[in-house]
Order: sequence, then structure tokens, then C-alpha cells
Amino acid sequence: MRIRWPAPYPGAHWLDAREARAVLDVLRRRSLFRYYGLKPPRHVAGLEAVARRFYGVKHALGVNSGTGALFTAMTALGIGPGAEVILPAFFWVATVSAVVHAGAIPVLCEIDDTFGMDPRDLARKITRRTRLIVPIHMAGAPCAIGAIMTVARRHRVPVLEDCAQANGATFQGRKVGTFGDLGIFSLQWNKNATAGEGGLMVTNDARRYERCVAAHDVGLPWVNGAPCDTGAVTWGGGRRMGELTGAVAAVQLRKLPRIIGHMRASKRRIKAQLAGLPGLTFRRLADPAGDTGPFLIFLLESEARAKAVLRRLQAAGLDTAVRLAEYGLHIYSNVPQLTGKVPLSAAGNPWHLPANRASAHRYAHGTCPQSDALFARSILLPIPSCLSRAQEGAAVRIIRDAVEAT
Repeated sequence: MRIRWPAPYPGAHWLDAREARAVLDVLRRRSLFRYYGLKPPRHVAGLEAVARRFYGVKHALGVNSGTGALFTAMTALGIGPGAEVILPAFFWVATVSAVVHAGAIPVLCEIDDTFGMDPRDLARKITRRTRLIVPIHMAGAPCAIGAIMTVARRHRVPVLEDCAQANGATFQGRKVGTFGDLGIFSLQWNKNATAGEGGLMVTNDARRYERCVAAHDVGLPWVNGAPCDTGAVTWGGGRRMGELTGAVAAVQLRKLPRIIGHMRASKRRIKAQLAGLPGLTFRRLADPAGDTGPFLIFLLESEARAKAVLRRLQAAGLDTAVRLAEYGLHIYSNVPQLTGKVPLSAAGNPWHLPANRASAHRYAHGTCPQSDALFARSILLPIPSCLSRAQEGAAVRIIRDAVEAT
């Protein structure tokens, strides 16, 4: 049996005439810039209004990308030389890149069997130099954000939630991205809701929002259609979102509950049919009801068996499946610029800056042995947002056959 498995781009499968009408409206209005044009622009502002309602927050800001949101957050939160920023060993390279570009030192934290930041190891990694904690809701599901926030509050350390891979996820009924001081989302092509590229930032803190607005643009926040010195002065990054992106993103964000509902239902049916299969276990979900469903992570008893099962899955057409240890720049030890501490300039920053001399950290394989052991025997399978029941059933048979044959 060989299956034709759809492409793993959740929001892309739901693009239709509604996004087209929104884009055409931008072009007809001849106002592609978010703050002014030949007619008053409205789509990025509209996206931000939709986001405030969707996430239940006071403030939302559209930016050019999820990476742009991370870089903006570092500036807004005042992260720089002398600071340590804790993030999990399972990430996307953009998160650690934002830390390095800020001149701060990334500190790796183990993941637990939720494949998110381990709150126990987080507590061990906090030092007097810790200035920020960045929990990442990876592969569609919330991490143990409640326990993480308890640790953060105990030590009075700000939290930036990276929700790029889990847009629409919840923990105990509350949207991820709303627990920390700031939350960021990606609208890139691979994400639950997409505009091809783009990002969102959310917060309930008016002052932090003002600093984000300043940092994402020219260093001054916009007030009544113009940059104004309100006291939130910093250096800007030119990371504004354009009206074309905002038009598509606003439509997609409205569709997001249905997109993740479809993925979640497919994933639950697949898991239910695989439950009890000897030798196969699943990632623990910190809150099953809050999972958005774009990825299924399952574990085998050993690295060797995981490799053998993966070969069979790919040969049968599930060619988007990957063993996590080989999941490219999502795994800390696969990032050469991190393991090699590649400097940003001849000054050796950030690792050799005088302000960072007290922060001695390594990043080579073996730095996070608990995480390494999980990566070695885990397989990640994307769950497309357009699966039919027949495709779900075929995937179950392929996985079952692969596990039973190894």
C-alpha cells in the first residue's frame, strides 16, 4: 500500500474566494501601506481587531513575520548583553536567533514528554542573570504553561510565549500567548493560519504594547496616524505588516477554529485506532482539549526501532514523517551556528562580550540528554487539514503495519 498524503500546510488548504476578495479590496483602494494611502487603509487594523477578540487580549500588533515578532519582543523587553534567556531544546532556529541578535546568551532547557519546556529543569536553569523565559508551544500543542508561569513568577522573570506552531491552542480553556508578558504568533506558509508570511504580537500590558509598536517600526509608537514621542522611545526594526498580508491574515484568523477543528478531529481518530499498539506510545498532551492537531508525535521503544519504522512509513507514502533527532533546525544540536557559537561580528558577540563572561553555556549534542533521548526514538507526522476518513484509515494501517513489522 502506498498513500497519497496531502501537503502539510494547514491554512493553505482553506484559501478561497474570501481571501481573494480581501486582496482585491486592498488593490482597489490603492492603499498597500498600513498607516496611510490613497484611501484610508483598514486591513491590518482589522486583523488586529479580530486578534484582540480571538485571543481575548487588550492589545494586538501585526508584524512582518513570526521572526520579526521575536526580534521586536527582545527590543521591547530590553533584552541585551548581560542577559540570559532560557528556551527549550526543541524550537525553531528563529527563536534562538532573536536572542543572539539581542546580544544575550541563550540557555537551553530540557523538554519533558509533552515535548515542551520541562518546568523542573527550568527552575534549575534560572540564575541571577536570567532576564527572560521563552516557553515554546511546539508542534501544535500547549506546553505545561501553568507550571512554567509558576516558576517564572516565583523568580520574577518575564515570559515571552512563542506560539508560532500552535496558533489557536488553549491551556485550561485559555488561549496560549495570553499567559506570559507577551505572546507571538507566525502566519508563515506552514502555520495553522497563513498569509504566506506575517506575524502577530499580543499582550494585556499597555506599556509593553507601546514599546512593541515603537520597536517594530521607527522607534516611536504611532498615535493618531503619526509616530509620537510618548516616552517609549527605542530603535525601530522596520517590521511593519503590509495591507495585503493583513487582508489575507484577517480572513484566515476567522477560519482558524474550523481549520484546527478539522486537524484535531483527524488526529484524534488516528490516535484512537492506534491506541494499545504494542511498542508505540504517544506524546503526552499537557491539555488534550487545547491541542490544535497539526502534528502527531509518537514514540518507539528504541532509536533503532524508530529508524526502522520511519523507513517503512516513508516507503509507504508518509514521506513527510521525520524522526525528531533529524528534524533539521528544530533541534538544538542540529543548528551549526549555535553549536559553534558563531559570532555576529569580529567582536565575538554575544558569547565573548565582557557583559556575558559570567555566562558559560554549551550547545553541542549531549547538552540536554533527556531531550536527546526523546528525540532519538520519536517520529513526527504532520496531520494535513484536509484529510478524508479514507486517508486517515490508510495512515493508520501503514503505521500499524510498520510498527508490527519491526
